[in-house]
Amino acid sequence: MSEELSIQGTLAETTVPDLVRSIVRSSETAILSLGTGTRDDTIYFNEGRIIFASSTDQDVGLAETLLRTGELNLAQYKSVMERLVVSRRVGSILIELGYLKPEELSRAVERQTSVIVVNAMRYRSGNYTIEFTSNFPDEMITLQLSTERLLLDGVRSIDFWSLIMRGIGKLDRLLQQVPGSDTRAYQLELNDEESHVLSLLGDGPQTVEKICAQSYLTNFMTCRTLWGLLTVNLVQDAQSQDVVEKREAEASEYEWEGMVERYNTAFQQIFAIVFEKIGDHVYDFMDRVVLQLSPETLPYLSGMNFVNEGRIDFEQLLNNLIASGSSDHGPVIVNILNELLYGWIYEIRSEFGQALESEVIRVAATLKR
Repeated sequence: MSEELSIQGTLAETTVPDLVRSIVRSSETAILSLGTGTRDDTIYFNEGRIIFASSTDQDVGLAETLLRTGELNLAQYKSVMERLVVSRRVGSILIELGYLKPEELSRAVERQTSVIVVNAMRYRSGNYTIEFTSNFPDEMITLQLSTERLLLDGVRSIDFWSLIMRGIGKLDRLLQQVPGSDTRAYQLELNDEESHVLSLLGDGPQTVEKICAQSYLTNFMTCRTLWGLLTVNLVQDAQSQDVVEKREAEASEYEWEGMVERYNTAFQQIFAIVFEKIGDHVYDFMDRVVLQLSPETLPYLSGMNFVNEGRIDFEQLLNNLIASGSSDHGPVIVNILNELLYGWIYEIRSEFGQALESEVIRVAATLKR
């Protein structure tokens, strides 16, 4: 159901490398749109891999990219521009004039795409939208790009300390190498700076401050490099796995009830939105929502009728969980709640369209804060 959703926000709240990282880690097929008011960039992902990018910035057009790399001279560039009209693409003109062979076009577009992605990493302000869709433009070329290398190069191009600190977080943040990072580092062909900073974590966890103290790079460059290594999952929080295990071990009935109550508040708000549209027919609508649930989830909702504004009966849910023999209650509850939420969103979009869906997605977004 993730393909039915879109997420919007501002880059004052996050960074482009962190947005890309989240799409890559969740292996999403999606379109990331970025805008500053003067320039718009679009990055396309297939199962977590960058496959294309486009930009309204004239300085990163295909001809301009080839001019910058020396693959076009000024006279050739002028000839291309003289032949460029709205109905024609630069690539076909380059081939027609003999400046590119057909088999060279894809590599040229790869270089252009790389420039667009790396430049986009430096956005400090603007808006973003992530659409979880595979509905890509027909004329788009699917490229074979190294997503991790683009992330590393993009972060390395950032000269803004405010962005780096947003990515790094606290200077007392405790970091460690991800298991198996040596093999992946070799595959990514890390440069000397990246290899050096990664090696400083070879003997165990270190804080950002201590890593900076040991590095031969400037503190600025060390922090920037650490951020890059974090974005490609070569470095992680040292305590992250311990924290997850501890939270799972200490998860209590009280915590689960609190989580269900947060979702119930959202379900009530969504129920009210739909009730305003169709009145008592909302109960038939809710039956269709439940039909969106997976066969594995339905037994956990046995004995519930959702007549109380779409709320989940926590006591009944807990009894169903215990009866199922499941020992991993926390993740199961999260999955149930999210399936219900996506069921609401799917049915609302199907019956009422995108405008009402967007209103409901804003309600759902409050659960992530």
